[in-house]
Amino acid sequence: MDERTTDQAIEAEYALEAPAKCGFCKEQIDTVLVVRLLRTRVNFTSALPRRGQVIVCSKCRTFFAGGLGGLL
Repeated sequence: MDERTTDQAIEAEYALEAPAKCGFCKEQIDTVLVVRLLRTRVNFTSALPRRGQVIVCSKCRTFFAGGLGGLL
């Protein structure tokens, strides 16, 4: 694991309603982690958000395809 990916970088932990298997490490997981993204540099005027989140496996920290929904 990259030294920058410490527990301090984890923004949230979510429990799954039912266990799932990570597609990368094949381990059964019952939680996923959320890591914050911060845009640090762009060489053009961007309409993309400056911040975001990614969902990662709680065992191997590999990215999941998915998203978080909610009210802003």
